Amino acid sequence: MVSRRAGRSIIQLDVDYGLFILANDTFNFRIWIMATLVAVMSATAGVILWKMTQARQQPAYSTLIVLPEPRRIDDFALHDDHGQLFSLEQLRGHWTLMFFGFTNCPDVCPTALYELQNLKRLLEEKTDNDSEVPRVLFVSVDPERDSAEKLNQYLSYFDPEFIGVTGAHEQLQPFTRQAGIAYHIENHEAGATGYAVDHSSGILLFNPDGRLQGVFPAPHQAESMADDLLTLLEKS
Repeated sequence: MVSRRAGRSIIQLDVDYGLFILANDTFNFRIWIMATLVAVMSATAGVILWKMTQARQQPAYSTLIVLPEPRRIDDFALHDDHGQLFSLEQLRGHWTLMFFGFTNCPDVCPTALYELQNLKRLLEEKTDNDSEVPRVLFVSVDPERDSAEKLNQYLSYFDPEFIGVTGAHEQLQPFTRQAGIAYHIENHEAGATGYAVDHSSGILLFNPDGRLQGVFPAPHQAESMADDLLTLLEKS
């Protein structure tokens, strides 16, 4: 009796405080594991979904590099190919494509202007809204040789609506630095005409607020640039 009771007591003790608790702990542990796995999987799925949503929200550009935030440019005072003042105010109210170079440039400048000519034509064909066709601005970094008259004559070979701009280096240099453009003029005697000029080859895109929105790095291709611009304008 005693042994039976003792046995039963021991068994009952095991049931009450041992196996039952172990079973409960195992059950709770499994539930905790399952809940943790579900939580991790849900979080992972949420991150993947968020990334997919972000990817869909960000348009894909083949050549255009869009700045995270449009860059503010300080005011400047240059002159266009008609001798009129050209400042930051003239960049506001419309999109502008801007290329820096010089009229004596043997290859890079005429090639870029040719692509800009084709780009303008493609945009005019692909959109009915003239406001979505950016103006083209050619900034000469060689004011010693590029007068307003020479700029006007040079650009008319590509498109009479292209605008030429230049100015003294004291005005050009602060503007080009802000825009991320570098240029260097070979040392030469005053009045010389055969000196070399090195310059950046990117085409800048300014938005209607007069801020730098992005850049098309070289080499330039009118078709891909047109597609990127239409994508950006559709989003804006």
